[in-house]
Amino acid sequence: MAESLEQSIVSHLEEHVELAISIVQELRADKLELEAEIARLNNEVVQRDAQIQRLEERNRDLEEELNLERLAIAQERTDVRERLEGLMDVLAASNDAEVEVETGPEMDFTIRNQEPNTVFIGSTENSEEE
Repeated sequence: MAESLEQSIVSHLEEHVELAISIVQELRADKLELEAEIARLNNEVVQRDAQIQRLEERNRDLEEELNLERLAIAQERTDVRERLEGLMDVLAASNDAEVEVETGPEMDFTIRNQEPNTVFIGSTENSEEE
């Protein structure tokens, strides 16, 4: 009976060792899967970091381009405003000059026939002298 008890204990211990070995093998397989998953996720993080960096650089470039466009628009507005003010000054000066011309002496041009085949064009101011 001692032998059968020994065999029973040995077989029971062998079962436990085999179970422990299978558990260790499962744990190693799980560990390898998890390490592969961690490597994949780390690679994904690196790719996303690179993408974020590219997007941030693109955003900075776009902001710089926007600022340059705003400056160009502001400069163009200033140029247009200056040209408009210049045109307004010219128009104002032109209006002042027209007022002066309109207040000058009036001339009345008339056509008179002196001879049958000739036409004389003169003003009323000159006709008073004749």
